Amino acid sequence: MIWRGSLFRKYAVLFVVLVSGALFTSGALEIYFSYQENKEALVALQHEKAVGAAASIEHFVKEVERQIGWTTQPSIVAPAAAMEQRRADYFRLLRQVPAITEVSYLDPEGREQLRVSRLAMDVVGSGTSFASDPRFRDPKAGKTYFSLVYFRKESEPYITIALAGGRTSGVTVAEVNLKFIWDVVSQIKIGKAGHAYVVDSHGQLIAHPDISLVLKKTDLSSLDQVKAALAVAAQGAGMPSIARDLDGRQVLSASAPISPLGWAVLIEQPLLEAFEPIRWSIFRTVGLALFGVLLSVLASLLLARRMVRPIRALTEGAGRIGAGDLGHRLEVHTGDEIETLAEQFNRMTAQLRESYSNLEQKVEERTRELSEALEQQTATSEILRVISGSPNDLAPVFDALLESASRLCDASLGILFLYDGGVFNVVAQRGATHAFAEAMQTPRRPGPHTGLGRILSEKGPVQIEDLKADIAYQERDPLRMLTVDKGGMRTWLGVPMLKEGEVVGAFVIYRREVRRFSDKQTDLLMTFASQAVIAIENVRLFKELDVRNRDLTETLEQQTATAEILRVISSSQTDVQPVFETIAENSLRLGASSTSPTCGRMQTMPSRAWPRSPPSGASSPCPCCGTGCPSAPSRWRRSGRCRFPRSRSPSSRPSPTRR
Repeated sequence: MIWRGSLFRKYAVLFVVLVSGALFTSGALEIYFSYQENKEALVALQHEKAVGAAASIEHFVKEVERQIGWTTQPSIVAPAAAMEQRRADYFRLLRQVPAITEVSYLDPEGREQLRVSRLAMDVVGSGTSFASDPRFRDPKAGKTYFSLVYFRKESEPYITIALAGGRTSGVTVAEVNLKFIWDVVSQIKIGKAGHAYVVDSHGQLIAHPDISLVLKKTDLSSLDQVKAALAVAAQGAGMPSIARDLDGRQVLSASAPISPLGWAVLIEQPLLEAFEPIRWSIFRTVGLALFGVLLSVLASLLLARRMVRPIRALTEGAGRIGAGDLGHRLEVHTGDEIETLAEQFNRMTAQLRESYSNLEQKVEERTRELSEALEQQTATSEILRVISGSPNDLAPVFDALLESASRLCDASLGILFLYDGGVFNVVAQRGATHAFAEAMQTPRRPGPHTGLGRILSEKGPVQIEDLKADIAYQERDPLRMLTVDKGGMRTWLGVPMLKEGEVVGAFVIYRREVRRFSDKQTDLLMTFASQAVIAIENVRLFKELDVRNRDLTETLEQQTATAEILRVISSSQTDVQPVFETIAENSLRLGASSTSPTCGRMQTMPSRAWPRSPPSGASSPCPCCGTGCPSAPSRWRRSGRCRFPRSRSPSSRPSPTRR
């Protein structure tokens, strides 16, 4: 059959058929080979990333295990310092391995002797028994103990690792934060929607880019790909398979085992996204056949879209950073100058975030320093107020000094000693038991290796971090034995009380646990010691001034009495009775300050002795003069002391004899 028509139409139809056939044939072949190549490439990529993630996690676990291992080595120091050495090793372990949040030491009997933690208070000598716990039994059997994954305070996944240095040594138990595993899986990118996650030996999710699924303790053991991954965990990476994820979507899955734990790393990518390049090939083939003319337009639109999208992302990211969201990160992957600009933005944001973080830390440190300085100034002001309010009494001053020193230096006991050139005497205590306080009242002559002895020789601050490890305790010094065995003290800090370069006392504080006092606390105690010396000197000066005042008062009274007697003598030239009365009265008044007399006597004796018997109506003999003080006869005057009778003229008396 001959197809009749114009040549243009024929050639046009022929050209269309040939071109369309060629395009469809090449498109079909391209789709087929693209499908195979993309599938193999995705398989290889997912397999490689799964193995890499598993290797990273396995390396992380082994590195943590290795770091824990060196802390289990037997201690080579003295038994008394072994626990302190182990504690120092645990602190170094926490610094070297940030993932370890808590580490404990179980002695060979399974009792907990030490626990060092980032999240809680350190515990020493708790004695809690873990003898029947697998974390103790497995390491003692020569195996490394790995616990099941658990969530601490329902916030982050943890695992416990326990190692023993030998059958006769203790066990080191460490709690490891698995946040590192979350960081590993979060960095794995498979396309746009692909992701990686980790499950434990029971299929429970322990790491996923969506942390909320981990916190919900999602169980993935029912998924086919998880079952397959756990089944071949001992035989290498699982073969990729098409399965359904937790949301029911078809995904392309690959897995790799984590050998020492029995866990598995799975990588999934939605099937639609995985085969997206093939779909684009189909669309491209159809487009070449049907819309060849519009291909350049579509390419232009696609190119414009690819250029505008990263620019828009840069604009939005810059706006969020300018609004204060310094945690935002620009994700632009164009491989050109726009990506370089985005990375520069990210570096700038990181530097700003670090600067703000350092600034906040400095503000907190400065605030803490100011608070401590304010407390110290307040305590110093209070002590000065007590000193000014107690000029002649040292007890309130010493009590205030000990109270402030114990509170600001976090001390269990405070004692203030005075030194008299030979022995130390306790003048004030705070925080001591009754028995210990009674025992410390005995004057002490310190040995040369004791803290007080070293203060005498060095005339400076002396700190003994562990009293039991000090030479004075090993020499069985009585004062040191009393302090440690009866008082229960372990750390000692003393500063001298100096006056003109000589030791007049010592200010001492103690702690019941082995914990060193800081340099600031030592300086504060030196300040308190200086205030104690000032208080002692104030009391001494006050007492000297009081003695001088009394002497001046007595001298003034004597001068006043002499002037009064001279005045009476000048006004009574013919009558000596007023003179004698004035002399007796002033003698009685001036003697009352020291001997407290109640009467006085001045008597003249005639040629014949004056009768010693009291006149009629007189009282019993006077205790000072031995005669009766007249009380009834009118010729005797009642004044509380013996006087001359008025009837006798002074001119008729013989020369007076005074007593």
